[in-house]
Amino acid sequence: MTTETPEQARQRRAPLRGRVDFTMMYVAHDAFNRDLDRLTRAAERGDGFTSEAEATWRMFSKQLHTHHTAEDTALWPPLRDAVAETDLTVLDAMEDEHAQIDPRLEAVDAAFADRDSASLGRELRALATGLALHMRHEEEAALPLLERTLGAAGWAAFAARVRDENGGIRGGAQYLPWVLDGASDEMTRAVLAILPAPARVIYRRRWAPRYRKSGLLT
Repeated sequence: MTTETPEQARQRRAPLRGRVDFTMMYVAHDAFNRDLDRLTRAAERGDGFTSEAEATWRMFSKQLHTHHTAEDTALWPPLRDAVAETDLTVLDAMEDEHAQIDPRLEAVDAAFADRDSASLGRELRALATGLALHMRHEEEAALPLLERTLGAAGWAAFAARVRDENGGIRGGAQYLPWVLDGASDEMTRAVLAILPAPARVIYRRRWAPRYRKSGLLT
C-alpha cells in the first residue's frame, strides 16, 4: 500500500500551511487511511468478515461517500469557476480520481457479499493505494489552489456543506469520534479547538464513550 503514517503526513503537510486551516480535511484523510489499514490487516489475518470488520467497512463507506459528495457538489464547482483556465487540469484530475475510486469501492462491496477472502484482501489493498495517492494529490495541488482563489470564505462554505451532508449535530455525534479515532494528541486538540465549548464537553462525555462501544476494528 502507498500510504503514510500520521507522522509522515504531518511532516509532509508542514510546508503546505498557509492562511486557510485545512485541519479538518487532513484529519479526515488520516481517518480514511486508518480504516483501510485496519481492514487490510484484518483481511490478511483471516478476520475480514467479522462483525467488527463489516461494521468498519460500512462506516468507512458512509463517511467517504459523504466526503466525496460534498467535494463534488460544493468544492470543485465553485473552485472551477474561480481558477484560471491553466489550473483546470488539477480539477479535472480530482474528478477523474474520484471516478476511479468508485469501482474500487464496488469491488470491495462485492468481495464482502461473496465472502471471498482473497478478493477482499486484494481489493482493499488496491483501494488503499489509489485513495492514498488521490488524497495526497488533493492536499498538494487542489487545496493550495483553493487557498489562492476561494480563501477562508470558500473553505468555510465547504465545511458548512460537509456538516449538512453529515446530518448536523446528530451526524457530528458519529463523525467526530470516528474521525478522531487514533488521531495524535496534537491533531485532536486542533480539531476540538474548532468546536464551541459545549460541543467539546458533549464530545468527551457522550460521543467518544459511545463510539468506543460501537464494535468497530481498533
